[in-house]
Amino acid sequence: MLGFRQRSLHPLSRRLRDAVRGGLVRRPPRSQRVYVVTINGRRYKRVVLPDAHHASQVASRLREFGPAQIYPSLILEREREVWVEFVEGERPPAGTPEVVDGVADLLAVLLRRAPRRQPLEETSFLHDVCVDLRFLGEVGVLSPDAADALRERAVALAPEAVWVGYDCTDTILKNFVRTPEGRIRAVDVESLGADQLLGSGVAKACLRWLGPERGRFLDRLRAAGAPDFTGYLPFVELCFLAFWTKSSFLEGKSRFVDPALFERFRADAR
Repeated sequence: MLGFRQRSLHPLSRRLRDAVRGGLVRRPPRSQRVYVVTINGRRYKRVVLPDAHHASQVASRLREFGPAQIYPSLILEREREVWVEFVEGERPPAGTPEVVDGVADLLAVLLRRAPRRQPLEETSFLHDVCVDLRFLGEVGVLSPDAADALRERAVALAPEAVWVGYDCTDTILKNFVRTPEGRIRAVDVESLGADQLLGSGVAKACLRWLGPERGRFLDRLRAAGAPDFTGYLPFVELCFLAFWTKSSFLEGKSRFVDPALFERFRADAR
């Protein structure tokens, strides 16, 4: 009588934290909700997004890559919700060659799909990283001198042209599963981004879990035919780090706000 059985995929601690933040704390909203729905013994994922436009974008990208089966298959798009298959499997462990190669192969599918090379001046990427760095200096995450030096470094690292297209925007291992058949699949449907500065997904993987496997990961991407952005990867990494640090600061994720992560960019300029 009450419909299908469902349970939240967000832990209780996060739900309570979001509820408190929504009522008391002046942070950017987190209105997405994710549930696992059971129908006739089969599980599906129900993702409730902020609005119908957001849901339409997610659904369109899932349709684009549906045949590749690297993301969950789209079941339904309705108003601000998307329903997708529930991908069975386990979180892949960091550091193993199979996982490094599997995530690289998945990313390569995204990066190869209609990439376009654009003059940097026709994009907002350099402007955006400079704004992010100035903001970090204004709010005290970085010293004003460090923020100014990093903006100069961003200009020095900026290439004449960049690759733009599809990328995974959140390449942390909890957003992937290794299926019983041994395949690596992405499960965070919002991480399938379009019109991205290619290499941003690599930048996050390098920062969060790749460690000494960075070279193997990049080699695997090149061998799989992904556009080669390695010549200006430091620029992409600085763009990503500035955006990620700004977002983490505003969302109250203090464990990810580490000014020391910027030191290598300043050291490289000396």
